[in-house]
Amino acid sequence: MDIKTNAKCQDCVAAIKQAVKRKFPDADLKLVLETTDKVLHIHGLPEDSEHAAQVESAIKEAGFQGSWLTRGLENK
Repeated sequence: MDIKTNAKCQDCVAAIKQAVKRKFPDADLKLVLETTDKVLHIHGLPEDSEHAAQVESAIKEAGFQGSWLTRGLENK
């Protein structure tokens, strides 16, 4: 699952990853700041709207924005 974020620095990355890990401790997370979309790559979660909403909520609780990059998976 890929989530577009508004992270700007390593502290932002740490806060976002910590928030997502609280909800999904077994997920493997990688946030790439060097891309335009500042994408959080998540491995170990089903790629569906329910899990995406939970990740987006965790990111929002940390004070950031996130939106699921569905790539045609909206109906799953």
